[in-house]
Amino acid sequence: MQKKVVILGGVGLIGTHLCKKILDRGDQVYCVDTRELSASPLLRDWEQHGNLHYVRHNVVSPFTIRCDEIYNLCAPVRLNYDRQLPVEAFKTYLQGSINTLENARAEFAKVVYASSSAVYNPNPRIEFDPRNAQSASGEGIRAAEMIHHAYFNEYGVDARIARIFNVYGPGADVNDRRVVMRMISAALQNRPITIFGSGEQLRTFCWVGDIVNGLISLMGAAPDPALRTVDLGGDTEITIRALAEKIVELTGSRSHINHVGVRFGDARSRHPNLSAATQELNWKPQTGLVEGLRRTIEYTEKALAAYAGANRSWIEIYG
Repeated sequence: MQKKVVILGGVGLIGTHLCKKILDRGDQVYCVDTRELSASPLLRDWEQHGNLHYVRHNVVSPFTIRCDEIYNLCAPVRLNYDRQLPVEAFKTYLQGSINTLENARAEFAKVVYASSSAVYNPNPRIEFDPRNAQSASGEGIRAAEMIHHAYFNEYGVDARIARIFNVYGPGADVNDRRVVMRMISAALQNRPITIFGSGEQLRTFCWVGDIVNGLISLMGAAPDPALRTVDLGGDTEITIRALAEKIVELTGSRSHINHVGVRFGDARSRHPNLSAATQELNWKPQTGLVEGLRRTIEYTEKALAAYAGANRSWIEIYG
C-alpha cells in the first residue's frame, strides 16, 4: 500500500537523499522546506515527478498534511545562526517539533526526529546538565527531544529519535561550513584549510546514504514501550588533522593547513554508540570514508564549476 510521507527540511543534505530514496520505493513524498525545490542540486531534476509534492512552509507555523509518516529534519545550520539569532533557532527546534507532533497526533502518523550529537556534553557520553549549556542549537535539540517524549507518553504519538553525528556527501552547498565540505571546497580551490586547535580531536564521519538507510530502518522498526532512541554515525574515528591531510591527498591540492585557537566546547572525542542501531535496527554504516570522500569530491568539483559564475548558494535546513 502506497504511503504518504512528509519530509520536513527536504531540500537539505539528508532530506534530499531521503526524498529520492522514498520516491524510488513508490511512495508519495511531501517535501516541506523554506527554499524552492530547484535550490537543491540533486532534486531540481525531480520537480515533475508525479509522487513528489513540494510545500513551501516554515515549521515554526502550524501545518496540516494528511500522512502516514513524518521525518523531521528541520534545523538551522547556517554559520553562527544559533549565536546571531538564538531565539529564532530555538523556535525552529521547539515550536517546529510541537507543530510536527500535533500534525502526527491528528493523523495518527509516525514521527522520526533527527536529533544530533549536540545533546551530549563535550564529554560525549554525558547527557544534559543545565549548567553546561553550549549553544541554542544544543539546548534547542534537547528541548525538542523532551517534547517528543511528552507527546509519546501523554498522547501516544509514535515518535522515534535518531541522534545523528557528522554526516557528509553530495548535495551539500559548497559553502556549507560543516567540516568535510568546508575542507573539500577549500582544497579544490587551493585555499588554506583552517583547523581549530591541535587537530587531534577525534571524530567519525558517516556517508549521507547510510544515514538515510538508518532513518528509514528506524521508522520501520516495531513500536517500543519506551521511545526508541539511537545514535547514527560513522564507526571509525579519525583526527581532524588526518582528515584534512587525506582530503589534500585525494584532491591533489596545494592547500596549506592552518591552525587557529581552540573553539569553545570542542570535545576531544565525539563518537556515536552504535549498539542500539546495530541490535535494534540491524544497521551499521556501509560506505568507507575514503570512498565517500572521493564521491563527495567529485560532486563538489562539478558544483564549484556550476556556481563559479552564478555567485549564489543554497543553505540547507538540516544535515
